[in-house]
Amino acid sequence: MPKFEEPESIGKELAAADAAVPVHPRAEMVVVLAQQGIGRNEISRRTGISTASVSRIAAAHGIEFDGSQTEVALKARIAELKQRQAGIALGLVEDITSARGLLRMATTHRDFAFAAKAIGDLTQAAQRMTPEITEEEEMDETKQFLLDLRAGLGLMRVQFEQEHGVPLDSPEANEIFNRMRQEAKQDGES
Repeated sequence: MPKFEEPESIGKELAAADAAVPVHPRAEMVVVLAQQGIGRNEISRRTGISTASVSRIAAAHGIEFDGSQTEVALKARIAELKQRQAGIALGLVEDITSARGLLRMATTHRDFAFAAKAIGDLTQAAQRMTPEITEEEEMDETKQFLLDLRAGLGLMRVQFEQEHGVPLDSPEANEIFNRMRQEAKQDGES
């Protein structure tokens, strides 16, 4: 969206608590968008008002932009871009397979050279497009997996205790598990 020339009065108009001048409509848009939880840069992009003025307008209305939301949105956007990048890399691998078929069917040196060049170029492109997973990302994924596993096990524990009316770590629970194993074993034999 093209940037509009911003009247000098936009930021000052809202900053003055007892301003008798009517509020500029674009400044009102900033307030409405900020109240909806939209970030400063996105508001700036949508309205054409500079980020500094967006901050001044929001501050004049007691609105602060939450940096943690920006960080979460950024991480989500990066994950989305990596997913798209991986999709492109996968498409390139499929193209390499097609080019290999052309290489096998080549009847002239020219066709063979063309297919071989295509395979080389596609392979390089696929390697560049395959997203790298950093050690930090692997750790984050592992932590999230463990947190999800913990939550799932906790839920199973609660469900077991509600269903059977005994604590999971009690001798009665062990008896129930043994009985369930016996029944599963008998079902497997029949």
